[in-house]
Amino acid sequence: MQEILPGVFAVPQNGGKGFGYAHFVRHPAGNFIPCAGSIGDSFDAIAALGGVKTVVISDRHLGGDFTNKIAEHFGATVYCSAIEAEAMAHRSHAVKIDHVLPFARTEIAGELLLVPTPGHTAGQFSTLATVAGARILFTADFVWREGGRWRPGNLSRKKIARSFEALRDLQFDYVVPWTGYDHTEFAVPVSDVNAAVDAMIAGCTKP
Repeated sequence: MQEILPGVFAVPQNGGKGFGYAHFVRHPAGNFIPCAGSIGDSFDAIAALGGVKTVVISDRHLGGDFTNKIAEHFGATVYCSAIEAEAMAHRSHAVKIDHVLPFARTEIAGELLLVPTPGHTAGQFSTLATVAGARILFTADFVWREGGRWRPGNLSRKKIARSFEALRDLQFDYVVPWTGYDHTEFAVPVSDVNAAVDAMIAGCTKP
């Protein structure tokens, strides 16, 4: 695991052979995972840091047998939007979800704010949390970085711009997005939320 900000760790999947990094966060209200993955190789290291209290299935691509294993191993509570839970309901192996939530801003586990950010999938949540004094927005693959620029999870401005606009009233110091193994920006500092949102929307290359 690699500490990318104080208390925030990028966790390789399947010994570095999976689809990019998952994230693990140490937090006074309970450690959490805002972006899950096949991280069984790191269970011992995570346990040494206090284990996991909360898992957010941000979208249907990030929930499955691997989130079941995290929940079972650590006794973690799993949260997901009703939209994404329904999208996963047809799978041959049931995805463990303790709290199926309405698709609205929702505070969970005391201090974590789930923020609706549809576009990549219809019911995707991003997670806003204060970690070691920094306000961090964990976006999974709603938006990430490629070549020093924002890359939206849906390139259609019409389909995703409303979600970006909904971030303007939030305050955050960093965005921690999904990160592939060939990416270099694990945590993106944000000095001006409106300017960051403008740049995210500018990353849409389709109407």
